[in-house]
Amino acid sequence: MNVDQPGAISMPVPDRITFSSTDATWLVVHKTAGFRSAQDVAAYFQSGSGGREASVHYIVGLDGTIVQCVPESRGAGGNCCLATGHAPYLPTGINLNLKTISVEHVDPSIDNSTPVPHAQKVASFRLIHDICKRHNIPMREGDGSGGIIGHHDIDPVNRARCPGNYPWDEMLASLKNGGTTMLDIHNPDLLNYYDLESDGSLKCKSTGHIVQKGILAFYLRYGGDALNGLTYLGLPLSNEQGVQGKTNCVTQQFERGLVAWDPQHQLDSPPQASDVYLLHQPQFAASPVTPAPAPAPALDATAQHLRDVLAQIEQLAKV
Repeated sequence: MNVDQPGAISMPVPDRITFSSTDATWLVVHKTAGFRSAQDVAAYFQSGSGGREASVHYIVGLDGTIVQCVPESRGAGGNCCLATGHAPYLPTGINLNLKTISVEHVDPSIDNSTPVPHAQKVASFRLIHDICKRHNIPMREGDGSGGIIGHHDIDPVNRARCPGNYPWDEMLASLKNGGTTMLDIHNPDLLNYYDLESDGSLKCKSTGHIVQKGILAFYLRYGGDALNGLTYLGLPLSNEQGVQGKTNCVTQQFERGLVAWDPQHQLDSPPQASDVYLLHQPQFAASPVTPAPAPAPALDATAQHLRDVLAQIEQLAKV
């Protein structure tokens, strides 16, 4: 099976637990309530799911691994059936597996309460964005015309905790930014380098400099993956600094870039830039190298012999 999502691992389930086609209107978010890896979940579906013969299109692992089990052109067997109390906008009298694409997320806890790691968020948000774009699924909470829903919207009786504590607000916010991910300010990897101050700013433990307000928001989303600004900009080498002759404008130097908060774009105007953007770095020219003096040319044998003779003559004249 060729994967639809770049970078996904192909682990197809038997065709008998898929449907011949799908007209995707909704994307359904699931959590596994067990298992440790995306590959383990895929193997479970491949084996017949303990006799239930269920399937999903994708599984996102805790480490960000994405496994695809069903082509997006086919229906998966993960969203049947409507139960009492289901979302009122969902159609009745139809197999919802023919109207949905399913994205499962690994959660070892049976109540789906494991916090979603950053790597899983990054992969999930990008995957959801890309699926919605491919199938024209509205990138918002679901309603009668489509969108993104949870399994609990289909079956609130048996799947009330699916997808559990999935970060809906973060996911929906990321879709507005192309599916990129914003780094949680409480992320423990981030807090290895910063102290979180009472006013919500970050104080660098090694340099003592403060990252705050607009530049902080930029730092937390910059790059859209890994650890965002911490990965791609590094640590602050200065506090915010005013710009001579400019008002309502500051810059801040980081290890790997110079950032400007410049709502009026007085310093530069990169295409589609927001209030905060990266400035051009000065080109640090290498110090000119003074060439070493050329070595004196070696005397040939004849010239050296004449010098020796002249030296002998001078010596005899003194006798």
